[in-house]
Amino acid sequence: MDTLKKAGAMLAHLDLFSQMRDLRSLLQLAAHMEERGDRVTLISPEQITLVGAQMHTEAVVTTTKGATIQAATAYAVLHGLKGHDAPEYAVTREELAALNARAVAELEASDALRAFEQTLARIGAAPAPAAEAAPAAERPARPRRTDPDATPSGPAPAPSAA
Repeated sequence: MDTLKKAGAMLAHLDLFSQMRDLRSLLQLAAHMEERGDRVTLISPEQITLVGAQMHTEAVVTTTKGATIQAATAYAVLHGLKGHDAPEYAVTREELAALNARAVAELEASDALRAFEQTLARIGAAPAPAAEAAPAAERPARPRRTDPDATPSGPAPAPSAA
């Protein structure tokens, strides 16, 4: 199967990838709260407020690792996890960790992830089980060039038979 066909097979899983990306933002927010020492976050569709030693409110939170968490995305994910409408969700660091753990467990047990696994198997990209995985063949070592300023001269001339 060529690369374009393999990529096309992934189109059926865009919803799964989006759900995973959005859930990842909440995981990153939880890690950011832990790092900052925040105890509570208030999340509305327009802003995220982190409450700890300092209060910090932004529409987009950027972690120290450069990840960005959009308020609208975090709100939508929390809406799904909490299962009720609210103009703003307040979650403690511990509750956010528990919600994230539950969401990951539900995702791991989902039909969507099983379908993705079947697609990977069909296109030959499924990871091999650890016990059956054959060791990868090493590429032959390439000879090193001794002169870093040397330019490649192409293939070596064939020896003449004299």
